[in-house]
Amino acid sequence: MKPQDIIHLDFKPASLKLIVVLLLAFGLTVAGGRLLCNIALANAAESLTCQTAITLEELIDCIVGQMPQRDSEGFVVPNDTEQSDWHSVVAQMLAGDCDGISLPPSLSDIYEVRTFIDEGNGQGYCVLMEILDEDGNGVVDRGWGTFVVNPNPSRELSIHIAHPFADSRTEDQGIGVFKGTNSRSFLMAGTHRDANSTPSTCQPSEVEADVAHNVANMFQPTVQELINFYDFFGGDFVAIQFHGMGASSCPGVDVYMTYGLDTPPIEGDKLLELKSNLLTHNPDWVVTVPGDEPSCNFHGSTNVQGRLLNNVAAHDVCTIPASSYSGRFIHIEQKSAFREPNNWIDAINDTWLSIVEMM
Repeated sequence: MKPQDIIHLDFKPASLKLIVVLLLAFGLTVAGGRLLCNIALANAAESLTCQTAITLEELIDCIVGQMPQRDSEGFVVPNDTEQSDWHSVVAQMLAGDCDGISLPPSLSDIYEVRTFIDEGNGQGYCVLMEILDEDGNGVVDRGWGTFVVNPNPSRELSIHIAHPFADSRTEDQGIGVFKGTNSRSFLMAGTHRDANSTPSTCQPSEVEADVAHNVANMFQPTVQELINFYDFFGGDFVAIQFHGMGASSCPGVDVYMTYGLDTPPIEGDKLLELKSNLLTHNPDWVVTVPGDEPSCNFHGSTNVQGRLLNNVAAHDVCTIPASSYSGRFIHIEQKSAFREPNNWIDAINDTWLSIVEMM
């Protein structure tokens, strides 16, 4: 027993007998006229593992319910060691390992990595999820987010959700699209974008928990590892980042899509193909891209993942915009009624053919 584990409480003799009877049920030790309370604080810690979830949709719903919310000050900026170790774990996941991964000490109490079997489709996914709830309040302690890898993908797509809570239902949309398109990976931030009030050290007009405008998190290192993975194997991929805009934003526009800058796409670009396929499956929608009317100014040009994927050097993404697009990043703004995953899956599948279809 350590001194900090002991609380000394003095009571009047008349009250002591009743209190002792009540407190003995909680494992407290009586010594003379004092109570020595062995408070095992570690026992208050919980592991929020979402064990009752049986599908990816249920798992993500559970994870979102455990996130630090707006004005909670619940996002913790990771240190250099934690970010470096995160890089390593993500690289192993992308390389096909999962249950054999040994989490480094900086992450081992905070996260778990395991194979999750979706009972809806029988498929296994490697999931890296935050579980530590040291104070037992039902909310994870760091707010670092979730990464999921599909070891048997049909499409080299990575589905990203930067603003769960804030861009309502995009988390449901993202995991539904990930599963319905059989994409390789899914990445989701770990808090409401406005969880903390401290400005981002990357883009001070934004706040530090907003992963789209900060690099001091686990979201940006994950995107860097995706780039490293595909560059090493000589392959290519597209990251689709879903956002939500308000009802009064971009009047007359339902969905606005860019490559992360205001440059209009050219003939043959996947962005135009996706637009065409969305309209084929949803003919009543108004889907626009840069250069279209009605216009919209939500280009995603300050988004640091977009800048990185558009070949801005990692150390420059906070301050230098992309000058051109690589095609690896698609930024999607959409109004609330247009976030149902089933309205997107067929259009995305038609735009990026499966590996089997391309053979």
